[in-house]
Amino acid sequence: MATLEPRHPGLAVSLLLAVLAHSSIARADPAHCEASIAQDSARYVRSAVRTVQQCETRGLAESLPVLSDCVIDPSLAPSSLAAMRPRAHVAGECCGADHACGTGDDDALAAIGWTSPACPNLANGVCDNPIASPDDITACFTCTGATALDLVTELVYGHAASTAPRSPAGRCQAAIVGASAEFFAAKSKALAKCWANRAKGLHQNPCPDPGDGQAARRIATADAALRSSICRACGGDDGQCGGGDDLAPADIGSVSHCPAVTVPGGAACAAPIGTLADLLECVACLTEFAADCRDLIGVPAFAGYPAECNPPPGTCSAGVMCETTLDCPAGYTCRDNGAGVDYCIGPTCTTDGECGGAGVCRQYCTSEGCGPRVCQCPGFGCTGPDELCTAAGGSVACRKSCTQDSDCVAPFGFVCVNPGFGAGGCIGTAPCQ
Repeated sequence: MATLEPRHPGLAVSLLLAVLAHSSIARADPAHCEASIAQDSARYVRSAVRTVQQCETRGLAESLPVLSDCVIDPSLAPSSLAAMRPRAHVAGECCGADHACGTGDDDALAAIGWTSPACPNLANGVCDNPIASPDDITACFTCTGATALDLVTELVYGHAASTAPRSPAGRCQAAIVGASAEFFAAKSKALAKCWANRAKGLHQNPCPDPGDGQAARRIATADAALRSSICRACGGDDGQCGGGDDLAPADIGSVSHCPAVTVPGGAACAAPIGTLADLLECVACLTEFAADCRDLIGVPAFAGYPAECNPPPGTCSAGVMCETTLDCPAGYTCRDNGAGVDYCIGPTCTTDGECGGAGVCRQYCTSEGCGPRVCQCPGFGCTGPDELCTAAGGSVACRKSCTQDSDCVAPFGFVCVNPGFGAGGCIGTAPCQ
């Protein structure tokens, strides 16, 4: 599965830091640093949301075949263009007169509530970098921000089939793209402002409620807008969810079950998805989970990081496809191999012993070819580089590409179908391993 490649800011970050160095007043003020971290973590989310939203909207408009391409690799998020301004601003507020993090005049981590030696991670992902300076905090909140956004992206867009953009399903998909992203960004902004006001001494309340007196109202308004937008586009002629003319989740491209996560201090999301109303509740619940956990990463001085944000990871079951990354072992992601087969893929490896979660170490093959060996769940491998595990009739099987009948040795049927189109396939199959 392709990803949105983060662009390295390089010179642009240096220029921003230089501007800050000449324009900011040197101070050692933990309150300003805390407020900056809260607000800049949300600023990163808003920038990343715009990037993903533009990619998905473009894909839907052009009826591109793979809408799950619009994800951000969390491990690369700290060096992305979206992270450039938040990173520079945190350096200006938290890293002393030289605006260079890691030197002796940084605000002390303990003074801004950071006593953990590492980023607390989100959904058992890859965001566990050591925390030794404020710049490491930006790496933490950008990585977890990308992870949170990818969780929503994966549920909402990752299984969407390509449709005509003006068709009912196309309009529905576009509405889910826009509404969920807008809610995620709006809630992140409201929470960040609430915590920043607390850091500045304007109130001493937990956020969002009672918070600063504004956050809860803003979040409720955003939630109502999320629901209204999706129902208006997906709920048939009456524009309401729950009627007989709703679009079916299968037509929209939904997963069959909402992931088994729990909003910190709130509702459990796990439930079957059989109707549009079910899908709406899942979208709202998972987006709230992602936004709340991402928010709490940045305010350790005011709120502990909930255990719900790293739920028990999944385990590989041979031949059982995943629907979302939350089905996978820790450190794995759910990926589509380009042939309709979604399974869990982990880090690079050389032996099976390096793979947790009952994974195996194999070369990872997609419709675009085979790459390095990575940890992956068993039951989806084939024996040759010109073979690929594909979905067919509700099951999976290895199919072999060919250009002539002689390529199709046993057990692949000895007949090459459609060789003249440059994408021939043997008529027979073999079990995926």
